[in-house]
Amino acid sequence: MQGEDDLRGLAKIMAFMRAVSILLVLMHFYWFCYGFFAERGWTLEIIGKILTNFNRTAGLFSHTLYTKIFALLLLALSCLGTKGVKNEKITWAKIYTALAIGFVLFFLNTPLLKLSAGIATSLYILTTSLGYIALLMAGIWMSRLLRNNLMDDVFNNENESFQQETKLMENEYSVNLPTKFYYKGKWNNGWINVVNPFRASIVLGTPGSGKSYAIVNNYIKQHIEKGFSMYIYDFKFDNLSTIAYNHLLKHSDKYKVKPKFYVINFDDPLRSHRCNPLSPAFMTDISDAYEAAYTIMLNLNRSWITKQGDFFAESPIILLASIIWFLKIYEDGKYCTFPHAIELLNKKYADVFTILTSYPELENYLSAFMDAWQGGAQDQLQGQIASAKIPLSRMISPQLYG
Repeated sequence: MQGEDDLRGLAKIMAFMRAVSILLVLMHFYWFCYGFFAERGWTLEIIGKILTNFNRTAGLFSHTLYTKIFALLLLALSCLGTKGVKNEKITWAKIYTALAIGFVLFFLNTPLLKLSAGIATSLYILTTSLGYIALLMAGIWMSRLLRNNLMDDVFNNENESFQQETKLMENEYSVNLPTKFYYKGKWNNGWINVVNPFRASIVLGTPGSGKSYAIVNNYIKQHIEKGFSMYIYDFKFDNLSTIAYNHLLKHSDKYKVKPKFYVINFDDPLRSHRCNPLSPAFMTDISDAYEAAYTIMLNLNRSWITKQGDFFAESPIILLASIIWFLKIYEDGKYCTFPHAIELLNKKYADVFTILTSYPELENYLSAFMDAWQGGAQDQLQGQIASAKIPLSRMISPQLYG
């Protein structure tokens, strides 16, 4: 509390000194431009007596420079004691310019007093006032700059700053991110040049730190401008989708073949394009069908991840893989879709096994099921089929499949 009181007291003293400085300038105008004020009736006898007494005791108005010098000294002292707000735009070049202009206008305009015209006196008052304001600005700026330079660098900005890349390096695949960095007391423009984005990039930051704005949006826009195809995972749909779509419309001429824009939205299927992840064109071998079934079942039954190789976990995957492959090879994959796979799985297993085992490549695949069926282990078989039916039944949705 004592420190705050001291600062308030100092601020009051500085304000008083500045007020006295301004008062000296006004007294200067009244004394040396008395004829100008007298013509307009802007004089008071008591003010004249006070200024005359000042001049007798201190010789304050014996020369035009004396009052100006005293006013400037008080102004300088008040500026040194003023604690201003730090401003990065303040430079010594601006301070020198303001000092030069203020000095010329404040001190070198005395010849105007020798002219008898009233406009010359008005011009003298105007130039002196503008010069005083320019010197006041220069003093405040100088005080701020000196105080900031003399203070300890709390955040170690100067020691931690370093020269960064300022050259733009582009190629047909590059992503170039504009930057701004602090070095040697000033801000510089630079570039982060990702010249080989195929080596993979990762962006780390807390929520709201600007990852999408600074990095992801630039990747999307610049790759579209270079004619790339893109797969965008829009976690906050439709933020990135809107940016990609609008930028694609603007730069569609960058593509040799005009691209199409599709959206897959699992949260709102009615506003989503449709796709078939079991497209027969994607499967060339029965192992591809197994991979598809494996991915589906483990995503529906997360606990199976820890049971890989377990009989009751593997059997439903094998059954679903067999059905997927059957739909792929039947009539060139005409019915190879999720709804058909789910529908076929829900048929009587006697009919399903009869159909599937009629294909040699599936007969060995289903040998465990056939042994259980032919050996009379009906309960065990039904348990295996139920393990596949229950999670897949969750995927039946009127919105998805009508």
